[in-house]
Amino acid sequence: MVVEPGVFRTDFLDTSSLSTATHRIDAYDGTPAHVTLDWAGEANHTQLGDPVKGAALIYEVTCQDKLPGHLYLGPDTLERLQVKLDRVEQDVAPWREKSAATARDDAA
Repeated sequence: MVVEPGVFRTDFLDTSSLSTATHRIDAYDGTPAHVTLDWAGEANHTQLGDPVKGAALIYEVTCQDKLPGHLYLGPDTLERLQVKLDRVEQDVAPWREKSAATARDDAA
């Protein structure tokens, strides 16, 4: 089982856990890398996820006979997953029939 946690209110984004470069390269301002670094500094200790609730759910799930392949923890992971599923469906939908039609005629 892969546990895919969202942002939980821990020290994960704190300098005690996260190491970042001392100097930033100005040419990268506005890029996803710098946007993420800025977000990490702002989000530290304001994350919505409750680590106690997350750990309790992991324990509950692992006590079951059948484990999921992936356990998404937090509304943020569910939102990102839904965006991904929607993108996959948008890619597949227009070509579904033609893609299925590429099977060999004797495959039936």
